[in-house]
Amino acid sequence: MIIKIVTLGCKVNQCESASIVSALRSNNYNASEGLDPADVYILNTCSVTAEADKKSRQYVTKMIKLNPLCHIIVVGCSSQNKPEQFNKNNVFSVGGTSHKVDFVLNSLKLLFKNNYNTLSGRIVFDENIDKIEQERVYCCENYPVSDKTRAFIKIQDGCNRFCTYCIIPYLRGRNRSRPISDIVEECKLIDSREIVITGIDMSSYGADIDTNLTALICALRGFSARKRLGSLECEIIDDRILSAMKESDFCPHFHLSLQSGSDVVLRSMNRRYTCDLFLSKVELIRKYYPMAAITTDIIVGFPTETDSLFDSSIDFIKQCSFSDIHVFPYSSRAGTLAARKYKTLPPDIVKSRVDRLLAVKRCLHKDFLLKNLGAVQPVYVEDPEGEYNVGYTPNYIKVYSKAACGEIVDLKLTELYSDGVIGV
Repeated sequence: MIIKIVTLGCKVNQCESASIVSALRSNNYNASEGLDPADVYILNTCSVTAEADKKSRQYVTKMIKLNPLCHIIVVGCSSQNKPEQFNKNNVFSVGGTSHKVDFVLNSLKLLFKNNYNTLSGRIVFDENIDKIEQERVYCCENYPVSDKTRAFIKIQDGCNRFCTYCIIPYLRGRNRSRPISDIVEECKLIDSREIVITGIDMSSYGADIDTNLTALICALRGFSARKRLGSLECEIIDDRILSAMKESDFCPHFHLSLQSGSDVVLRSMNRRYTCDLFLSKVELIRKYYPMAAITTDIIVGFPTETDSLFDSSIDFIKQCSFSDIHVFPYSSRAGTLAARKYKTLPPDIVKSRVDRLLAVKRCLHKDFLLKNLGAVQPVYVEDPEGEYNVGYTPNYIKVYSKAACGEIVDLKLTELYSDGVIGV
């Protein structure tokens, strides 16, 4: 029996899918990731936007096309949010965001108990799908066995912030941190040349277990693998964490979620900083790392965003000189405060603003690449792409080169190419 796992959404989902693969292999199942022909599919869903929910449902259809007799197990944020949307042909069981490994293993046992010979009957829904709020401590999972060149390490789950637009705290529960000792033990088992530290709200790491992200960074000092942090909130940036990153040889790459460059919009989003504070953190990073990559997320078309406030946001984004921007049109999520309180903006206005910001994104990204031309940087060459192999510098510049995959190679960045640069 062949089992394939398909993952949508964030890096945390990628970590959890890797844990599922590891657990299945430990139980002698033939399991791997990817959308290929299989007998059983595990769909790890995302619900951060309405589009993510739609994609999650569409993957059920794709799986059935690959094998009309397949059985599908669904887990993740989208099924936690609306489990009934997956009451479809071929779907055998539907779980949520917690205890994914146990749910998948139990579903497979039940599938075999039913002799694996029918698609009829009632779908099995996880009895704990409405009990996410009861979880108050981190649930340790199987250490994932990474088949990839870059390994993702999940350090916490959940979020206490409750931004008005975000459904994730309702689906993932409150902040729950993983002990530093357990994270260190997983890192000892990793063969990958690069590890990425990730979580739902990494900036809150340790608040529930009397530690913090700076302490974790210091604990990872002895590992030789290249180390990179996932998404951060700007408030966590200070001299202590930046010094710890320097001493522990973390990559100069910071993803600081801004969401809007307008204080008015930030307040209505329940974001806990001002533009002035955010900019001061950007400037502090560049004091330690002058050529750091500073990337961000921007939500365009939040209901309180007027034309003039959007213009101000564009000006502030330019002032920050981000190296890249993830641009998202606002997606109203049922159950959030913003969905209850505000009327959405007309789609044509939102699209026009998205197009404007995408143009700014392209200019800022090009400017960042140009500033780095001529430099010699260690590039982790990972995958073939067309006539070149591609990899990334510590400050997350995509480099196209003829260097061999699987190695970290010093390359000179010579010219712009595609979405990155040529390295020789």
